[in-house]
Amino acid sequence: MAKIVQMTPQLANLIAAGEVVERPGSVVKELVENAVDAEARHIIVEIKSGGVAYIRVTDDGTGILPEDVRTAFLRHATSKLYTEKQLAAIGTLGFRGEALSSIASVSKMDVFTRTKHYDAGIQISLEAGDESYFGDTGCPVGTTVVVRELFYNVPARAKFLKKDVTEAAYAETAVIQAAMAHPEVAFHFIRDGRETFRTSGDGKLLNVLRVYCSTETADRLRAVTGSFGEISLEGYVSPPDVNRANRNFQNFFINGRPVRSHLLTAAAEAAYKGRMTVGRNPLCFIALRIPPAAVDVNVHPAKLEVKFSREKDIFSAIYYAVQSSLEAGERISALRHGTPLPHEDHVTEEQQKLPKETVYTCRETYASTLAPVAEGGGGIPYSTKRDAEVPPPAAEKMPAYVAPILDHIGMNVKLGSYTPKEGQLSASEEVVCASMKQTAKEEIPPVSAPAEKNRSSFPFAAIPEVRVLGELFHTYLLAEESGGVWLIDKHAAREKQIYNELTSGTAGTAGQLMLEPLSVTLSPVEKAACLEHRDLLAQAGFEIEDFGAGSILVRQIPMYLQISDVSSVLSDTAQRLLDRKMPDSETLDVLRKSVSCKAAIKAGMESDVRELQKFAGEVLADPAVRNCPHGRPAVAFITKMQLEKLFKRIL
Repeated sequence: MAKIVQMTPQLANLIAAGEVVERPGSVVKELVENAVDAEARHIIVEIKSGGVAYIRVTDDGTGILPEDVRTAFLRHATSKLYTEKQLAAIGTLGFRGEALSSIASVSKMDVFTRTKHYDAGIQISLEAGDESYFGDTGCPVGTTVVVRELFYNVPARAKFLKKDVTEAAYAETAVIQAAMAHPEVAFHFIRDGRETFRTSGDGKLLNVLRVYCSTETADRLRAVTGSFGEISLEGYVSPPDVNRANRNFQNFFINGRPVRSHLLTAAAEAAYKGRMTVGRNPLCFIALRIPPAAVDVNVHPAKLEVKFSREKDIFSAIYYAVQSSLEAGERISALRHGTPLPHEDHVTEEQQKLPKETVYTCRETYASTLAPVAEGGGGIPYSTKRDAEVPPPAAEKMPAYVAPILDHIGMNVKLGSYTPKEGQLSASEEVVCASMKQTAKEEIPPVSAPAEKNRSSFPFAAIPEVRVLGELFHTYLLAEESGGVWLIDKHAAREKQIYNELTSGTAGTAGQLMLEPLSVTLSPVEKAACLEHRDLLAQAGFEIEDFGAGSILVRQIPMYLQISDVSSVLSDTAQRLLDRKMPDSETLDVLRKSVSCKAAIKAGMESDVRELQKFAGEVLADPAVRNCPHGRPAVAFITKMQLEKLFKRIL
């Protein structure tokens, strides 16, 4: 008996279906593309049970001629490709002729279609690719395709599908991408009897984006237009401060076809270099028009990936167009605010640092608080210049409560016991002393010894042997003890404190109820991941519910978390849920780390000296706070001997 035999048509179709029909979303994508190729202007997509039980795609396109209906379900039957020359310059979304035959082979399928030249339409029904009915029917011009019980005859394929909510999200994503690629077509998406997405078909991409990523986000996007030889592009990108931890909101279209390409992504993100924190990703929606002969779309069964004949030109077109848009936005911002917003380059996500604020000295801070003086009075008795240029304050005219304050901020003076009599101080000095005296009464403990011998008591110290000297770059806390110097990363240490409290339950993992629920916009897949793991989010303090139209409603958030950080935490968590297969306990731990990171004080933030002293005492007294939850060091100690070796005092 011969070992090599030819596959039966049914077996060949099942194998082809494995490439083309991966999930219900793949069916929706193929049928929507057929509708667009048929010049439809209104497309309605309805699914039930994630698309496994029911998919219906209705369009008002040209329809299928009666004599072509049966042929359309033969493998490699197409109306879009006739010659080899056409294969080199494909201008339609579909061309392989595999979609209908592949879908029919793994489902129960009904098609209703009519062209404008016929008064009656045609209905054809198939089960597992075999025709069960063919005849006339009443229907409007266009085509309606109904797919039922997807994968009913290949249960091995069905068991790899995800939950209904996730599969529905993939189907909705296919419709959204088609709507962005063809804003001139009106799309209507219905899931389990509920409308979740609708566009007007007015040809304006920005109106589609308002539906997809919320009006607030869409209105902040910046228009992008450009050309490079025969390549032209248009679309929208986000300003640098509007970004995501993932690339779910990056969409590229080549001649009306949604595609995935590392080249396009790299070109857009290269324009943000130096403008956006490393590890964050911009939002971009860019449509390119390229001569069909310059792009090969026949490299992927689902036609998602493409190849370019002139990659350098494609890269340059996107890079310079996006860069020009960002520079224009920066010029507008500079005119509006007087100076561009600060930004920081070369900062990794693991370092978890925010852009630094302007660095100023403690002396300048102190001087600025004393600037207002009585009318007619002179300035404060010293300036904010360098020490070499500043004469020390006159000790003989200084009240007793002033010295500890000046000594603490670096004004080295000796404590005087002289109390000035009325009329001995100038008007400005009277104002300064009155202000200091009030501050001393309210905030400063009594001073019983010279400041040099009792500085650890100002304002107070959780650990008497340690005194806070100040901050470095508004990021690192500097504290002295007899044996050396402590350096504390404010953000990392506070992050670990919050994480320890969340995991131990001392702060309570139950969240804080919001006075007004917050609507958060996510991509369909992110939204599905959050809803699917709603119980897990509840353990971390979130209470969420479906809000329709790509949004979820947040009624409760974890302790410590700010409202402004809710969207990014949920988006980052959803991406981890999608990308990684980890136990719920590990996912919950990752979520708590994310909450801790967002809630912790950020590098670059200014802190009050009393807060620093208290914070240093808590950190150094807790041996569990030595690293941040991600493993980065939070505390470092430099011994006195190391410093002396550094300055060659000892060998």
